[in-house]
Parts: sequence; C-alpha cells; structure tokens
Amino acid sequence: MDSRVLECFLRVAELGSINRAAVDLHLSQPALSRQIAALEHEMQVQLFIRSQGGVKLTDAGKLLSDRVRPLLRQFSIIKAQVGERAAGQLAVGIPPSWHSVFTSTYLPTLLRDCPNVSLKVYENVSHILRDQLLAGAIDLAAVPFEQAPPNGYRQTVLLREPLVVVGKAGSGFNASTAVGIQTLDQQKLVMPGRPNALRTYLENTLARKGIKSSVAIETDTLRLCMALARQGAGLTVVPACAVYDHASDDICWAPLKGLYLTWALFENESRSHSPAVQEGRRLFIETLKQQLGKGVWFGAEQIGAPK
Repeated sequence: MDSRVLECFLRVAELGSINRAAVDLHLSQPALSRQIAALEHEMQVQLFIRSQGGVKLTDAGKLLSDRVRPLLRQFSIIKAQVGERAAGQLAVGIPPSWHSVFTSTYLPTLLRDCPNVSLKVYENVSHILRDQLLAGAIDLAAVPFEQAPPNGYRQTVLLREPLVVVGKAGSGFNASTAVGIQTLDQQKLVMPGRPNALRTYLENTLARKGIKSSVAIETDTLRLCMALARQGAGLTVVPACAVYDHASDDICWAPLKGLYLTWALFENESRSHSPAVQEGRRLFIETLKQQLGKGVWFGAEQIGAPK
C-alpha cells in the first residue's frame, strides 16, 4: 500500500471534498478519484459516501482514518532516521532544572560548533522527556538513571547531585547546613505530578522512614514549584541545580542529608549512526565536564566514565 495514497485519502477526509483535496494536493480531480477508487478496491470496502455536497467517511473509512494516522507519523519518523536528512538533525531533551547550570551553555556551544545541524530542544520534566524519547521524538535526553533501561536505548551515567528542600525566605534553611528528611514531617509539599521520578523516590523514602507529609499542590513545571514555595504555599524538593540562580533573599534552601538524584544520558540507538547525534553527544559530555569543573553545580559529582 502506497503511503502517498493514504495521505491523499486523509486529505479528502479532512476537506470533505475530492475537488478541494485535488486542488490542495496539486492533482487533477480524475486522478485523485482514481486513487481513492483503487484504495477502496484494495481494501474491499467503501470508504466514502458520495453526494452532491461532497464526501463523508463510512464507518470503515473512519476506522481506516483512525488507524492510518499514527502509522504515517511513525513512517515519517523512520524515513527521517534512515534518510539523508537524518544526518543533520538532532533532537535533545533536557530537564528545566538544568537550564542555568548546563543548557544555557550547551546550546550556544552546539550552535557555534555545528552550524549545519537542524536542532530541536525539548525542556520538560523527566517522565515526559522519557515518553518522548521512547516515542522516537528525541535522540538524546538527560533523565534520572534507571536500573533497567528499555531495549534500544543506551544509558550513560553522568552525575549525582543532592536534593534540596526549598521554602520561602525566613523558613530557617541554610545552604551550608544539611538537614534530615525528618524536616519534611507533617509539612505541606509542592511537588511534580506522578509518575515523576523525583517524587516517586521522595515518597518511597518518606514511607520507609515513617514520615508523614502531604502534597498540597501538584504541578508539572519546576517554575511553579519554585514560585509556590517562594510564596509559602508549601515546601518543595528539587535537584540542587534548580536553585543555582535564585537570590538568597528570595528563597531559602538546604541540602537533604543522604538524598541524591543520579542523572544519565539516554540515547536512541537507532539514531547513533547520525553524525549530528554523535556530535551532540560529544559536546554534551564535554560541556557537562566543564560546568562541573567550574564548581557552579552545587554538590554535584561526576560518576561513571563517560566517553
């Protein structure tokens, strides 16, 4: 079955008219009608109800439309991965907490050193980045380390950093003095919604320690977690890098004793052949080493042996 015929079928369905679809697709009306008729013959079912006012999908046509859309999207991804254009495309996923300590340095470096690369950047919470990675939309993504990464994806351990508790100014936290997790006992928390890896880790740790707290507000953006903590809506727990550019008189925060988040770089192995992905990965590791060497990333330490 020719994917171009399916694309023509979808366009006719969207516009409700073979004539309008033919104009849109730069085809003659008879040629498009023949394609639709051939598709109906191949499927052995009528796909459209025809009338003077246009065409409307039959039940079989609706089923085909629903099933074929995701297939064509996947086909487009596959074509980009194996085609010539793939060599110059790179999609990177980076958590928002990394913005000041890493992303703002990495992206200008990548654009300067790889001017011919077509770049897409996804900045989102970890579980959404992971979903986008598994869907094939992202080539490289920095997400929390997993004991058993999914098949088809390579995982390189990058670093470990402390988790910190953040509250409004005057909450009594001091960046130079770590506090125990008991600090969260009976506290209202502002946290990302499930299935966020940090939240899962924190909740499991609290449960093991018998510490009771309640999530007052769920949000899927780091910005809102920090803003709500700043306003006193509750405490939030974030990676240390998230407090890099927050003034000391704006919030107060302290490391949580014994609580760390380990980050890894996930790579879609089906895209490892791409020069753009290879260069993006190399610069990712180099930039990370440079930033850790500058000491701008509070409490972070490189682990593993990235190559």
